Amino acid sequence: MVFIHSAPAYESPPCPACGTRLGEISQTGRVGCPECYRHFSERLTPYIRRVHGPARHTGSIPKSAGEQLHHKRRLAELQNALQEAIARQEFERCAELRDEIAGLGGGGHL
Repeated sequence: MVFIHSAPAYESPPCPACGTRLGEISQTGRVGCPECYRHFSERLTPYIRRVHGPARHTGSIPKSAGEQLHHKRRLAELQNALQEAIARQEFERCAELRDEIAGLGGGGHL
């Protein structure tokens, strides 16, 4: 069951498509329709990430493109981590990420 801590349900506007309220999702762990994911995305995304990991498709990769695609994905992950470390002013972590990006040939976009 998903526990989403929120203000009382009457303070949260319901989903415009199906009328489901955030409190109902919190109680049942189920959304009412696909629009609920968009409408309540700010509140649901952290819980979805905690349960399922990153909110992006990581399905199978064709063998012909596998190594190159893995390299691009890893580079993108490192660049995102670098931006987060910069925002948090974690300068030692920034240097580690910069070096790893450079090792992959990504040029450390700052």
